[in-house]
Amino acid sequence: MAVGANSYEGYGSYLAVGRETTYGTYNTSTAGLEFASAGMKTIQESKTLEQVETSRTYSKSIRLGKVISGEIAGYVYAQDAAFNYLLQNAMGGTITSATATGETAGGLAFTHTYTIGDMNNSYTSLCINMRKGQTSGGFVFQYSGVRVNEFTFNAEIDDAVKFNASVMGKDATQTSNDVASVLVANCDEPLNFLSGRVSVVSGTIGAATTTAFWHVQSAEFGLGNALKGEAEARRIGSDTVDVMPVGIATLPLTLTMRFDTTTAYDGMLADTDFAVELEFLASTITGSVIRRGMKLKYPTVKISEAGDPEIGGPDGILTSSVVFNVLRDCNTTTGYAMQMEMTNETSAY
Repeated sequence: MAVGANSYEGYGSYLAVGRETTYGTYNTSTAGLEFASAGMKTIQESKTLEQVETSRTYSKSIRLGKVISGEIAGYVYAQDAAFNYLLQNAMGGTITSATATGETAGGLAFTHTYTIGDMNNSYTSLCINMRKGQTSGGFVFQYSGVRVNEFTFNAEIDDAVKFNASVMGKDATQTSNDVASVLVANCDEPLNFLSGRVSVVSGTIGAATTTAFWHVQSAEFGLGNALKGEAEARRIGSDTVDVMPVGIATLPLTLTMRFDTTTAYDGMLADTDFAVELEFLASTITGSVIRRGMKLKYPTVKISEAGDPEIGGPDGILTSSVVFNVLRDCNTTTGYAMQMEMTNETSAY
């Protein structure tokens, strides 16, 4: 059959995630992820040797490094194992699991607290098994040494909470290891805007309660890891990276809302310390009184841009996009810049 004579469709594809205990050593990947889009790819870079050859064209090139990268986007399901594996890697720190606050005796709800770290924990990296195309004839690829470089969220009116994970990897291979038969269907609902809140206070994080919320139309937040995957991470004699260390974390946080007060403007000029807490919920866990959910805590933030509204015409509502500078709380030795909590029916990760 000639190249390009057939076709494969996206609906039959899958993406499964596993966790590696040794960086770059592929492990079982059977946690299926429902996704909106996924663009895992491999690039074998090369360099054309530019030299005088008595011709207007060049005739020689050499192979350079192998680049593994991808973008994975979808909706946030609090109980989804693959999503939590991606989140754990993005945060890079420890996970503390405990029975959810407010749970009744014998209940099945657990809250997992994620902290920012350097990815040097029990699960140092991820691996991915991905089929591109439907069951009959689709191609399966495996990616090892995968780390999350950027993990962002978007919450807005009339939609479920979305995530986007930008990843980098060590190596990839095409394989016959199709794991579709062991993937489990997800029958739960995603986190959504109807059960969300954004609490902002000029005080401590403990005051950012369910009654101290701002009227926000959209929120964008996340984490950047500044992974090092260039020449300094490789060695002579190999086309893949040896290591992929993290850099300084960046923590974007932007809230868009109607402009009806100068609170943000005044706080920006006064260099006021604020605390922010975001929470989004889904359905109640079977056998529990607790709902699945995600909570983010920012104990110390300052407003770097108050979002002066632009008047685009006579008939529009004035809006502000308030940009925060997220800082680590330095008032205690255990202070943090951002902490995430996921509540679901899994007892531990």
